[in-house]
Amino acid sequence: MIHFFHVRLHNTLIFTLALSLLLGLSGTALAQTQSSEQNAVATNLPNQLPEPIQHLKSKGLDIVREFHVGASITGWVVSYEGNDTLVYTTTDGEFLINGVLLDAQGNDLTEEHQKSWLPKPNWEDLATSYFITEKNRVENQADAPKSTIYMFFDANCPFCHLSWLALQPYRDAGLEVRWIPVAYLKPDSRDKAAALLSTSPNQQAKLLEQSMQAFGENPSDMGKAADDKDKMQLQANMSLMQAFGINGTPGWVWLNEAGDLQTHSGMLRLPKLPSITGLPAQKHTEPTLMRFR
Repeated sequence: MIHFFHVRLHNTLIFTLALSLLLGLSGTALAQTQSSEQNAVATNLPNQLPEPIQHLKSKGLDIVREFHVGASITGWVVSYEGNDTLVYTTTDGEFLINGVLLDAQGNDLTEEHQKSWLPKPNWEDLATSYFITEKNRVENQADAPKSTIYMFFDANCPFCHLSWLALQPYRDAGLEVRWIPVAYLKPDSRDKAAALLSTSPNQQAKLLEQSMQAFGENPSDMGKAADDKDKMQLQANMSLMQAFGINGTPGWVWLNEAGDLQTHSGMLRLPKLPSITGLPAQKHTEPTLMRFR
């Protein structure tokens, strides 16, 4: 399965299935090439597209660009309903590869090509993710600073728990935190995330708080078995996290004073929080946070 890195991701898995159906493939193809040209420059689309690419175009996919991979493979960026992905054709134009491309040493070329050729996510893309909002706790909302950050987290991640503790005083100062669940650390991470996502929106923040306060335990409210919808949402969130280049949880995403998007993987030291939140430094009394001063 291709791990997509573009992030208009509400329909990511649907796009994967749709593409497979359009291609008429019964499975994912695997190819090997001797080398990849990582510094290849995208060329203009040729006047005569290979027959498999023409087939995609006739089915409603946009052909965005081509790029060369060694001497025997051509890569293509194709788009369907706002979602981009990669496919490959052989130089003779007879075969299309819809899946992971490996070189002779077993290196995943597709991952590198995704980073090089697919559009990068931006701040607005985060709003399309499946997240849980912890609103600021300023009594007079009209006076509340406009400060928002996004946090990728796994319900079993101890440093996510510590980050949650560290951010609570900033909610009192006007911070809104949007928590984006992913699931990869433990077998029950997916079920815990599914419980949060499937809870009614007005109860999600409360359940998140309960789970953070009871971190390390297994509350019954966090034991929902993930269904297909939950799995789709979590896959979309994970793809988004990877698209930002965040390689572990907690994953922080924020805008700096200049409005530039910033990211960080892992627990932050407490003195960093004012610049990230855009708020004055807040006092922390939680003993478990003292080592991060």
